[in-house]
Amino acid sequence: MEVRYVEPELIIEINRKIIEEWNARHAEQPEFIGVSKDRLYEVLEIVRRAGKESDLEEKIIIKAAHLLGSLAWAQAFSGANKRTAILSATIFLRRNGLRFTIQKEHRRELRKMLFEVQEQRNRLEQEIINKIILYIKENVIPL
Repeated sequence: MEVRYVEPELIIEINRKIIEEWNARHAEQPEFIGVSKDRLYEVLEIVRRAGKESDLEEKIIIKAAHLLGSLAWAQAFSGANKRTAILSATIFLRRNGLRFTIQKEHRRELRKMLFEVQEQRNRLEQEIINKIILYIKENVIPL
């Protein structure tokens, strides 16, 4: 089986919908829609290179963690980067036969990791990605 990736156009569309929904609920604090395609393509290249030496399920989880962490880190969008990262990784996992379920009591832990990765502006920290890999492993099941 081949890994099924999420297309950049779909990630851009996910971000647009998230921001439109936010703006509909928070007209007093609108977010703007904008994307750095160079940064987005950088993220997707990181994802493609990740997990090459692993078995298929492990490879998918590693790639999902890199998608999740890299989107938060790269800040390719003008807003909603972490929300876009979560939905994009969820779709990626689903396309590859895994269901990612974020338990309500674990949401804070995930957001904390994404804030942590976002703060590392110089480079994507592997230590944080490893935490995200473990988090995903604990929260996925086969479809």
